[in-house]
Amino acid sequence: MVRLAFLIALIVCGISPARAESLSLSEYRQQLHEIAEKVDALQSHPEGAKTVISTVPDHVAVKIDSGEVNVSYKSLRDDLTEFSNANEQRRGAILKSVQGYVRELNTAAGSYGKIGTDPAASKSKLGEILARREFKNVQGPTVKDTWLAKLYRWLSRLLGRLGGAGGSFDWLRLLIYILVGAAVAVLLAWTVRRLRRPYEEFPQREIIPFSPSARGWRAWLADARNLAQQQDWRNAIHLAYWAGIAYLEEHGAWKPNRARTPREYLRLIGARASQYPVLASLTQKLEVVWYGYGSANEADFQETLVQLEKLGCR
Repeated sequence: MVRLAFLIALIVCGISPARAESLSLSEYRQQLHEIAEKVDALQSHPEGAKTVISTVPDHVAVKIDSGEVNVSYKSLRDDLTEFSNANEQRRGAILKSVQGYVRELNTAAGSYGKIGTDPAASKSKLGEILARREFKNVQGPTVKDTWLAKLYRWLSRLLGRLGGAGGSFDWLRLLIYILVGAAVAVLLAWTVRRLRRPYEEFPQREIIPFSPSARGWRAWLADARNLAQQQDWRNAIHLAYWAGIAYLEEHGAWKPNRARTPREYLRLIGARASQYPVLASLTQKLEVVWYGYGSANEADFQETLVQLEKLGCR
């Protein structure tokens, strides 16, 4: 029963990869003895914790009469890491826990092969081992895990054939190919949407009733010329201004809105636009003549026509 308890204790310590370090039972006992000495030395030299961690392997395979048993040192390494990062107040308690854990490993390894006749004591010892915190979440594979493992093995065999005669497949290379393919697909989709955007997102200009562009800039300009022939310079300049606004609106300078003021049109077009100086001159003339009730003559009207020609109203 002592032998059985030791075997089970080694197995539940963790299942290691196939490439774990292989030791005989005597070498394993010697390794535990050396680890215990290094752990005890941490009491006076705590700064050497990282060095101790580097000398403790992740897993070892212990050779016994019936084969090999895989032993995990992960819990020990985690506790040593916690000790290395802890402050002075917590290090004492952590070190005691680590020392007790190493002593238990040494005791279990030393008792293997010795005769024992108390099954109850062995069962009790096994229960204590399984009750430790490192075995709290240990459980066997579920049905889902089993089926996923079968699926992964099948994919590995299938892709291994594609990898060549060696029967191996570079999963990292496959992941890179998948990521590159996904990036190319996203870029292609974005490019197609970008090329189609002018036809989908910019529909034909909607004519807003009573907006300047609803009449057309030529109609505004024709009415302005008719009033100029009657020497009604003030109203002629007023209508000529709206001919310029209608022209800009028809060419997409802004969306039609019949409630804007002349200054709002000027802000909409922006100071960096090439039409801004012309529109600023037309707006100033309108404010002086129309809103400011200033006097106007033929020269003022001709100046307005010159500005409209610069704008494109020909």
